[in-house]
Amino acid sequence: MLNESIAIGMYALNSELENAWKTLFSLAAENNPSLRLPSTVLNTIDDEIVSSEKTRLSHVCGYPLVNQYAGQLKPLCAPHFDIDGVNGAEYFSYFMVKKTMPINSIVESDGLIAAVNTMNSNSGMNVLRHEIETINKLGAIEQFFKEINISGSHNNSLQYLIDEKADIASIDAASYYFLQRNNPELNSQLKVIGRSVKTTSPPFVTHFNNPLCDSIDLMETLNKALIELPSKQQEILNIERFVDVSFSDYEKLLYL
Repeated sequence: MLNESIAIGMYALNSELENAWKTLFSLAAENNPSLRLPSTVLNTIDDEIVSSEKTRLSHVCGYPLVNQYAGQLKPLCAPHFDIDGVNGAEYFSYFMVKKTMPINSIVESDGLIAAVNTMNSNSGMNVLRHEIETINKLGAIEQFFKEINISGSHNNSLQYLIDEKADIASIDAASYYFLQRNNPELNSQLKVIGRSVKTTSPPFVTHFNNPLCDSIDLMETLNKALIELPSKQQEILNIERFVDVSFSDYEKLLYL
C-alpha cells in the first residue's frame, strides 16, 4: 500500500521540472506544517494512484476531473502559467503539423490522421473536437479525420508528427513551452496552424474521502513557496502564481 503522497506528473516532463516541483512542495511543507503535506512526491499520472485515497494531492487534467473522477476528487487551485495569451488559471492548445505540410488551418486537415495524447484529454482531444465540431461546424471529429491515433503523451504526439505517423496534433501550450525549451529544434520541424479556445488550467485536486486541506490555505502556501524558490527553479516552473478554482470552472469542459 502506498504511503500518503502527492502526484505531480502532469507537468513533470523532465528531471529539471520534477526537481523544481519537489522543491516547491518541500518549501510549502516547511512553511505551513499545519497543511500536513505528504513527504512522498510521485512523478505519475497513473489513474490508480491518482484516484487512491492515499494520494492526498494530485495534478490532473480538468476534463477527466469532471467525468472520470467526478465525486472522487475536488479541485483546490491551479497554476497561472507565464505564457503569452493567458490571464489567470487558464491555458490553450496549439494545433500543430509538420513544417513541410502544405496546410495552414484546421479546415484544411480534413481527411488527415490526427494524434491525441489520450481520448480523455482536454488539451489533446476535447478542444480539438470543439474546434472541429463547434467552431468550424465540420461534423463529428471521428468522421472528419481519416484516423485518430492515441500517442500516450504530448511529447509522443509531437514525435508522431515528425515521424509522419500522424498529420496533426493538439498540444497543450504549457507542455509545448516546456518541451521546446529543452528541444528547440522542434520549432524548426513543426508549425502552428491554429489555437484552441482558452479553458481553465489543470488543477491540483484532493480526494473527497481523505481531503488534504482548504483550497485557500494551499494556494497561499504554494504562492509563498513559489516566491522563495531559487530564481532558476522559478524559471523552470514558469508559473506566475496559483489561483483558487472550483468544480464549476471545469464543468464547462463537458459542454464545449
